[in-house]
Amino acid sequence: MPTYRSACPYDCPDGCSLLVETQGDRVCAVTGDPANPYTQGRVCGKVRHLPQAVNSPHRILTPLRRTGEKGEGKFAPISWAEAVEEISARWKELMARYGAETILPCSYAGTMGAVQRHGGDGFFHALGAAELVRTLCSSGKSAGWERVMGTSCDLSPWDVAHSDLILVWSSDLLSTRIHLVPLLRQARDRGAKVVLIDVYANLTEMFAHQTLLVKPGSDGALALSLLQVLDAEGLTDQAYLAAHTTGWEELRATLGRWTPEDTQSITGLEPEAVRALAREYGRAKAPCIILGSGFSRSGNGGEATRAIAALPAAVGAWGKQGGGTYGVCSSPNLVDKSLMKRPDLAGPGRQQVNINQIGPALLGEGVKTPIHSLYVYHCNPASVLSDQNGVLRGLERQDLFTVVHERYMTDTAKYADIILPAPYMVECEDLYTPYGYRQIQYVRPVVSPPGEVKSNWEVFSLLARAMGIEDPHFQRGAGELCREMVEGSAALTPGEKERVLAGEPVVLEPPFPLPVETADGRIHLADPAPITWYPPHGGPEPFRLVCAPVMQTLNSSFNEIPDLQQMRGERTVRMNQSDAARLGLRAGERVVCSNDLGRMEGALALDRAVAPGTVVVQGVYPGANAVNSLTHPRLSDLGAATTLNDNTVEVRRA
Repeated sequence: MPTYRSACPYDCPDGCSLLVETQGDRVCAVTGDPANPYTQGRVCGKVRHLPQAVNSPHRILTPLRRTGEKGEGKFAPISWAEAVEEISARWKELMARYGAETILPCSYAGTMGAVQRHGGDGFFHALGAAELVRTLCSSGKSAGWERVMGTSCDLSPWDVAHSDLILVWSSDLLSTRIHLVPLLRQARDRGAKVVLIDVYANLTEMFAHQTLLVKPGSDGALALSLLQVLDAEGLTDQAYLAAHTTGWEELRATLGRWTPEDTQSITGLEPEAVRALAREYGRAKAPCIILGSGFSRSGNGGEATRAIAALPAAVGAWGKQGGGTYGVCSSPNLVDKSLMKRPDLAGPGRQQVNINQIGPALLGEGVKTPIHSLYVYHCNPASVLSDQNGVLRGLERQDLFTVVHERYMTDTAKYADIILPAPYMVECEDLYTPYGYRQIQYVRPVVSPPGEVKSNWEVFSLLARAMGIEDPHFQRGAGELCREMVEGSAALTPGEKERVLAGEPVVLEPPFPLPVETADGRIHLADPAPITWYPPHGGPEPFRLVCAPVMQTLNSSFNEIPDLQQMRGERTVRMNQSDAARLGLRAGERVVCSNDLGRMEGALALDRAVAPGTVVVQGVYPGANAVNSLTHPRLSDLGAATTLNDNTVEVRRA
């Protein structure tokens, strides 16, 4: 069977290079491409099962018009001409009545390709539609990092193998960064100590020498406490601080109130455990923090990132091979994606809607122009956004014209007025630049799209013509756009550009030491004020809820694959064994989590240690009353980001 190169399009830092075996227009197998030196021919179980989804008889293969009630999932086939005519006619009518800002796009990271992910940006800019603020995942972490490090990149994954102390902080590597695990093992074999810091003992614990369970929302306080011990015991690198940072003395003056004793009630950690960790960190030759994003999805997540980002600076870790952080900003922009985003087409002062607050926005809260049309592509807001019940109430509106470009009948698609059939990555052309390391790969279709499936870019080109948008940008093909981005790259050599356009995965070596990309070339520890900690939002209920990843699916992606759903099993609610005993609950019985927003049911799991007062729910399951029925649409301190890990619930027997 012929084999073709491709790349994984999903929201994962590893950005696997793939080999796809085909027979005619049927995908037979998806495996790893050994030509990529990071992924090395290995792929996760999710992608190995992708042929089951690509070849499924349940795919949407033609445009559909709703025939039943919203949410009922009843549709009838229509032609592309009918679909485009209905969409454009409805939009023109709404724009004449309310203005273009009554139309809201909704997309996120269902595909990470430069063309197919960002192709809609320029279209909606040209249309004058409302602007979606896409801060769903790790924007709080990014904003906190930027306050300290500017646009600096952190370590490459290969650097981790040279570390002698590795703090895996709020990261489940087997679920989110599987290709980092061999490098972690290499570091262990060389004598490195691995410490897991999280709210529960995730799967990474099997590689850790020690696990420290912290209360949700307390990570910044722990980092400040570590800084206090480092300073008090003379373990900081004063020469590095003087040469490469600003604001250390201002920050240092505040550390007295963050002793391990002062933070014990906040973090739940014994003072001596914090002191021991600080001493190990301060004495390590090249300490590394592998930093996940879960901790930052809190009302104080940006400030917590600032505190954690200060730790490598305090001990001069950035000047040592393997020292620093990995997982914040590990890849610079290798190509200029403004070619697809087209910010030049955006008019001034357009209405903005934060993706985390789409539910309230659809119900008329916080918007100057009511939203009367929603266009959803590579996103499933009915499942993945906070305040699920609010989102569903908005989608139920009879006066909301909803278009969904999708492959399967997702929870969101059931509420659409028009559904457009979407492709998998093996059926379209795109350019991928993963965010976990410096890599770039151009891919072509390896099979023809089935039925009447069209890519995002093809659809936006059709809609641009129907809406009278004359910019020649929308008349260009995806391949032409990919080539222009590659050929215009300042980060690639001529030889590398040639290899990229030939379809090879091209990986770039990072410089050492990594440059500090701030205006003054220094790390900022007190800009605009010294780093601090303050309590997260929380709520009146007794247990803090944490939404965690699961190995078999990625948010709501891969929910369409039956084998993966079966392997994942039913939804579980993990909690501390002492908490369960106090409530008279036993492992395996059904429990209900509830708060002022909604309720969710699952099976109680007590197989992994969980911080006291915490419940952990892994994965996004389809249907109503999912975990996001319990998460508020509040925003973080920095970056206007999600706070889905900053909610409280009651737990009782079902």
